Amino acid sequence: MAMSREAARELIVDLHLVGRMMRGALEIEGDNGNHRGGLGVLAALAAREPCRQSELATDLCLSQSVLSRHITELVDSGYVDRLTDPDDRRATQMSLTPAGRELLYRSSETRARELQNVLADWSEAEAESARVAVQKLKKSLTEHVHRAVRPVPTSNRKESQENYV
Repeated sequence: MAMSREAARELIVDLHLVGRMMRGALEIEGDNGNHRGGLGVLAALAAREPCRQSELATDLCLSQSVLSRHITELVDSGYVDRLTDPDDRRATQMSLTPAGRELLYRSSETRARELQNVLADWSEAEAESARVAVQKLKKSLTEHVHRAVRPVPTSNRKESQENYV
């Protein structure tokens, strides 16, 4: 049987809140939010590099303009390089620099240690079960996004974010 609409709504709200709590709970001390959004961009880029900005925007479900701001900040900070696309010399691809790889590695290690502390009362089986469920959800969402590549619609609706995150 398919998931009920109510279960879907509750899952959306829970996932939204979990994401916000993860960002707060796993913040790197002394980071002051530097490159906070950029870390997700670096992780996605590491999984796909080299790639065009449009491909990365699709993967991250971001508009070109939002991603462009992150990329500019990451390039200016020395974490990402823009390279000429070998297939189309008019276009560019992006790739991590050694400094970008180091930043991504350090932040990943720090956050992993912190999550271990936060979930110290979880068994390995519980952690694995959660990981498998999250990966299945990510896979389903990724397949949907790549099938339905389309601009994120803007709307004048004034629905509660609590119910429609």
